[in-house]
Amino acid sequence: MGGVFGHMSHIYDNPNMTFGQIKDIMTKASAGQLENVTEKTDGQNLFVSYKLSDGTQRWLPEEAVRSARNKGDIKNGGMTPEQLATKFAGRGALEAAFTNAFRAFAKTVDKFSDEEKLKLFGPDTNIYYNAEVMDPANPNVINYDTKTFLIHRAGHAEYDKETGKPVDKEAGFSEQQAGTLQSVLEKSQDELEKDDFRVQVNAIRQLKALGDDVALSMALKGMDKVMSSAGVSDDNTIGDYIISKWRNLINKALPELSDEGKQLIIKRVMSDYYGALEGEGPLKSRGLETRQITKAINQPELNEKVVEVIKSYPQHFKEFIFPVESVIHRFAIEIMRAVQSAYIIAAGGNEKEVARLQALVGKAIETIQASGNEEAMEILRPQLEKLSKIEDDGSIGAVDLSMISSAAEGIVFDYDGHTYKFTGGFAPANQILGLFKYGRKGIPAMAEGLAAKIWDAAKNGADLTKVTMGAIGEIPPIPGAKRVAPIVDPLLTEASPNVVVIYPGRFQPMGRHHAATYKALVEKYGADKVFVATSNVVKPPNSPLSFDQKKSIMMKHGIPGNQIVQTKNPYQAQEVLQNFDPETTSVVFAVGKKDMQASPRFANLGGVRKDGNPAYLRKWGSDETPAPFKQHGYVTVAPHVALDIPGIGEMSGTTLRQALAQADPQTFENIMGFFDEDISQMLQNQLQEMSAMGGGAVTGYSGQMPSVVGSEKKKRRHPHSFLQEEQLVTEVMDYLLGITVG
Repeated sequence: MGGVFGHMSHIYDNPNMTFGQIKDIMTKASAGQLENVTEKTDGQNLFVSYKLSDGTQRWLPEEAVRSARNKGDIKNGGMTPEQLATKFAGRGALEAAFTNAFRAFAKTVDKFSDEEKLKLFGPDTNIYYNAEVMDPANPNVINYDTKTFLIHRAGHAEYDKETGKPVDKEAGFSEQQAGTLQSVLEKSQDELEKDDFRVQVNAIRQLKALGDDVALSMALKGMDKVMSSAGVSDDNTIGDYIISKWRNLINKALPELSDEGKQLIIKRVMSDYYGALEGEGPLKSRGLETRQITKAINQPELNEKVVEVIKSYPQHFKEFIFPVESVIHRFAIEIMRAVQSAYIIAAGGNEKEVARLQALVGKAIETIQASGNEEAMEILRPQLEKLSKIEDDGSIGAVDLSMISSAAEGIVFDYDGHTYKFTGGFAPANQILGLFKYGRKGIPAMAEGLAAKIWDAAKNGADLTKVTMGAIGEIPPIPGAKRVAPIVDPLLTEASPNVVVIYPGRFQPMGRHHAATYKALVEKYGADKVFVATSNVVKPPNSPLSFDQKKSIMMKHGIPGNQIVQTKNPYQAQEVLQNFDPETTSVVFAVGKKDMQASPRFANLGGVRKDGNPAYLRKWGSDETPAPFKQHGYVTVAPHVALDIPGIGEMSGTTLRQALAQADPQTFENIMGFFDEDISQMLQNQLQEMSAMGGGAVTGYSGQMPSVVGSEKKKRRHPHSFLQEEQLVTEVMDYLLGITVG
């Protein structure tokens, strides 16, 4: 889970959890005796509420739904469906999933009585529910086959709209609200059309007991071994274990340091780590700033080492917690083998989904290993360890994909007044697939588009165990592969008749100069080979227009609608290329000279990547025989057509938006080459609104990261104990520790 609720906690995230309690949880799980067990799902998370009418306002049911992704949304009264759609505009199926799920939720709640609405949502959108949208058309990792708007059993709260924080309520409020909502939903659900999203509360299920004690015995022995390494017992907590590990590290790294200095460092890193874990970011108590610690220690010769130890705390915490995590993870895999997803209902669907996930992860591992990217391998190794057998001597054996044992992401359960999760093989699988498809900071998606091809093949049901790498894309050639010297421009000789030309851009909006460039490309290469590629991303003020709005303008310029394609990334244009044979078709991106010079994506044409392999993009004309697009893409400079706007300057996206915002019909026609009243009005509405927004700050989340280690200017005290207000982890936790929110 993400957003307002934060991160669902693993049992080892709680520093006050004793090892005896961990063993008790595993014993109860083995016997099928965990409390309030529900399925953890892999959908799109958000908080949802409903705005009641005060008698003077009337709106359609779907207009009353409110959502929140952060505290700022709650303080603003929640996002309307229109605002949420704008937030996710250009995201295709994701935008549609939220829109359709909201419509189903609204139709359901509209059938509630006024008294029920007041009890469930409060008089002024006060109570929000932790929800998840699951749509087969917009899967994350797991492919569900039912459209579900799911209300979780945990994480619901009444909020103070002044602060955006939860209001203190009696114990059990969240579960009580979920129960009330479930009973009301059951009365109205059957009235909805069959093709709507099903709105439901996550059902409590009985966890199946394991058939024997083998997994439990191994887990208990493994935990005893971990405890022994730090000299702790069943009565000691995770926090005690971590502190013991820190003492050992500091004693080795800084043996000359005073005991007082060692204690100050431990207090500082524990404050930073568990401050982040509780969602407040690293919190340095008064007197624990780095400069205060070095001043108190008063051993200047050690200052550099002290600062280095403090700054490196995230990697050490991961190192310390990994043995505990590993034991729990392997036990959870066995628990999950008997758990089937309630949201995959087709006969044999769970088994097929497990097989698909195993095959997809296998291909991802194969591709990452073949990439030769050492940074990627460093990320991959601990995830492979979690999916590897443990040999009799305790060593790590071969990867065993059967550890991806369930089509459910995990289970959620209650213990000692808190809510925790087991995720089994999903957690490492999710990390591997994320690295494979999206890369990481400084690490590209593997094999230049191969990830997307494999991913799409898997989502479309391809049997990846029978698909060769050559059938869906090639691993890049080995370093040092011989390059062919430039000889002649193939476009001029038509040496490669199977060429697709992509004219990519934002086109906000398309002007006469763009249209003239397109027509020049058509004259040279043929109307059926030139495509305009643009996205549906709406980001005012520079990108105020949606794809449909841009397309309507392009068609007025005389460009055929079937040659205008909505793409996620116009400079990859997979949505165009999927209609052509990757083995026989070459692709050329016609890019403006300005973009060629300014964009880093074109800085390495024909060069070599960091891993030593040739870059995917090459300059058009550098190869005597163009390679098919499964191997390389090509870039050429698009014909430049210069047109002036009187009184403003050369026509560009910026000058067009400036001129069209107030243009009368004649001025509009002079600039655009045509006049259309609907388009003119649409542009003026959009551009004048953006101009007005430019005069002040837009309310909402700023995206600013909390202070991190080494930033001492903002001093904040730790206001909460662990797990208070059910806010466990925010996005900063992902940044610091590399764990998965979900």
